[in-house]
Amino acid sequence: MTPEEYCQNKTAKSGSSFYYSFLFLPKTKRLAITALYAFCREVDDIADAEMDNKIKLVKLEWWRSEIESLFTGSANHPVTQALSSSIKNFNLEKKYFLEIIDGMEMDLEKVRFANFEELNLYCYRVAGVVGILSASIFGYKDPKTLEYAKKLGLALQLTNIIRDVYEDSLRNRLYLPLDELEEFGVTEAQIF
Repeated sequence: MTPEEYCQNKTAKSGSSFYYSFLFLPKTKRLAITALYAFCREVDDIADAEMDNKIKLVKLEWWRSEIESLFTGSANHPVTQALSSSIKNFNLEKKYFLEIIDGMEMDLEKVRFANFEELNLYCYRVAGVVGILSASIFGYKDPKTLEYAKKLGLALQLTNIIRDVYEDSLRNRLYLPLDELEEFGVTEAQIF
């Protein structure tokens, strides 16, 4: 199986409708966005896995080193091998991949958010950065596009948070800002 086939399978098996929208892109962009999505799935699956957080941290640290390898031309994993040409073709920056991993690590260390400022950082790392990388792959001319992509990532992540309140509660995660819950007289017990 080629790295590109691995990423395509990973993306298709996710059950996301994104997979089908990717099919309409020109080949170079399709391969790049599919590899980016597969990378996000890989690290998100670690954060959501049923295993000890210490093991998850080791796995995320491995991905950090793998991103370093990607940017030095020695990628090992099929996803980073598939990303190799994309980082050159679309000028994708290493710092954004590391931010995504930082966001997944927040999922392990932070199960409550005191305020929207804390939540906003999390949303930036797990979704805003993905928007920035996606905009780079899709191509843009106006630099404001990156700000819009970041805001779209925030909006989509907030939508996911609202959609997944129950599922997150099963993992003892609460993404709704605690100060806002208190302001409106809502307790964690009521949420759970």
